[in-house]
Amino acid sequence: MRFSTSISLILAALATPLVVFGEPIPASEDTDVASLAKTVKVLVTTTVAPAPATATSPAKQESEVKAPDIIELTTGNFWTTIGKGYWFVKGYSPTCPHCIKAAPIWKQLHDKYATQVVDSGTPPSPNSDPGSPSSSPTFTEKYDFHFANINCVSYGDICVDKRVGVELFPSFILFKDGKAIEQYPLDADRTVEDMSKFVDKYIVEISAKSNHNLAIPKTIYDESKNPEGKSVALTADAFLKEVIGTGDGWFIKFYAPWCQHCQALAPQWAELGREMKNQLNIGEINCENDRRLCKELKVRGYPTIIYFQHGERIEYNGLRGLGDLVSFAKKAVDSSIKEIEFTDFEEMEKAGMEVAFLFFYDSATTTEDFQAMEKLPLTLIGHAPLLKTKSELLARRFRITTWPRLIVVRDGRPSYFPGISPGAIRDYGRVTGWMRSVWLPILPELSASNSHEIMNGKTVVLGILSRDRTKDFVAAKKELKAAALEFMDQRQLQEKNEKQELRDKKQLRIEEAEDRNDQRALRAAKNMKVNLEKKKEVGFAWVDGVFWERWVRTTYGINVGEMGERIIINEEDTKQYWDTTLEGTAIVPSRSTILDTLKAVIAEHPRIRSKSTTNRFETAYYQIRTKVSNHPSVSWFLLASVVIALAVWGRGRMKRRGAGGFFKLESTKEEGVGGKVD
Repeated sequence: MRFSTSISLILAALATPLVVFGEPIPASEDTDVASLAKTVKVLVTTTVAPAPATATSPAKQESEVKAPDIIELTTGNFWTTIGKGYWFVKGYSPTCPHCIKAAPIWKQLHDKYATQVVDSGTPPSPNSDPGSPSSSPTFTEKYDFHFANINCVSYGDICVDKRVGVELFPSFILFKDGKAIEQYPLDADRTVEDMSKFVDKYIVEISAKSNHNLAIPKTIYDESKNPEGKSVALTADAFLKEVIGTGDGWFIKFYAPWCQHCQALAPQWAELGREMKNQLNIGEINCENDRRLCKELKVRGYPTIIYFQHGERIEYNGLRGLGDLVSFAKKAVDSSIKEIEFTDFEEMEKAGMEVAFLFFYDSATTTEDFQAMEKLPLTLIGHAPLLKTKSELLARRFRITTWPRLIVVRDGRPSYFPGISPGAIRDYGRVTGWMRSVWLPILPELSASNSHEIMNGKTVVLGILSRDRTKDFVAAKKELKAAALEFMDQRQLQEKNEKQELRDKKQLRIEEAEDRNDQRALRAAKNMKVNLEKKKEVGFAWVDGVFWERWVRTTYGINVGEMGERIIINEEDTKQYWDTTLEGTAIVPSRSTILDTLKAVIAEHPRIRSKSTTNRFETAYYQIRTKVSNHPSVSWFLLASVVIALAVWGRGRMKRRGAGGFFKLESTKEEGVGGKVD
């Protein structure tokens, strides 16, 4: 089967039933909301992705209390459940022999800690809720350390998330406040004794920090925000006063009562209000009652979810499960620019940060520059953090010599915002446009939420990999990333040489004009612009060929389980892909093979025959459309030529018809009825 619909829709459909598509808005008459158009600012929107994860920890003491069941996590409750405290999570497959063997050991480890009572005394009832008051708190109550399972066959979207990092079964990963902090070594012995040492290491750390009194994870509470813990029904007047007028953060759902998708979202939205009590204002607007407001805000489908703050807005386009909504809401609350030093940045890199934006400033940086930066974090929610620093060590590392300066660091490699003038760095549209072009990691994982951004508008080298073969998986990713970095270096050098060549040509013309004392030619030479010819944009990514097995097999004809790791080069805009080298062999994860094949594919006249993900007619249509968009002037010339040719042909045809069709009446002028006249 070949696909003809958008890659993102296919991936989303295969990945999870949580994706809910909006319904179109019917035509309606405007209601009267005075001067609304002048007040409401409709600003830039962007796409967001789901949010991060959390963690856990234990203590010591025996008890005869019956151990509770180990918590089973799902897609719907994973992030919200592990969002506070320490969580030791086992990622497993029900059919995996190693998982079956490890199951009783994992249960014994859980029971050992779950039945402990801290500081002695009478144990609480086995049926009491975790966290309930007790004269002798349990281990879980004291240290906020929990055990849980995640079935990676049923909930693969969680396990393959890079924030979780399950690479093979079983994996035991420790989370703290939603972030993975350490994995139990894959090659370590899985015994209760050895795994207890791993757990006890964190119990000692918690005890040392809190003096046996665990601090609750830091969540910023503000009683003025969402005091009742519910979604507030807003009218147009209330929106102008509470949202636009105050500049406070508001997460708002725009809906219509008859919309089925809105009805399906309602329970999650109500629960979101409760979850974000004293943290973030949650609201909803009935567009049947306030049609003018929804029209001014350019709400085009139901439900539409938008986050507003300080006169800016960002449209939420992620999944609509409760966990996804809560993750975004919490990120929005904590979206301010963080001040960091050199050591902070190093720690973030060690923790696995792939992309970060850095704003360098000094004592001469103006208030206007800081105000311009304050508008940006909203756009970056779900992508990369924006950090600010005046660290000389960081400036030295990234060769910053002028301030203020904005850069992005991807896998340790800096790229610089092209504008260095004060006006450029305060240009919101220009800065956010640049950020969108560089906020993906150098080698991102293809998923339902980012497929459109990764695949559209460029040639993509896509690695089809399998986490089941750990060594092959790690080696293939390493080769893919090496190929991506090498390609970036080659293209950068190529563009540098081309730019220098154009500058040399310009200088040569200037010198020639000066030698001839030709002022007109001199002005023309000095006004020459050094513009590089636009090249095909190339990206690199990888996809889990086991998790996306059906899509990969039906689209590219590849079964990673049988064929091993493969590389394909895809052009989504033309629905074409390449899966063989110049020699006709399969493209394997080798940087030299990838780069040689890529060079042959992106040449002006590709030297390798492509395959199609659609039928012939659709392929021809996409190819023509791409050529038209790439060469608009030539296309308009050809179109004009065709129109002129058709006009000339049509005019000639009309003349012949006006002359009597196929009969030449002039030839009978001299003839009578019976023949010629003498």
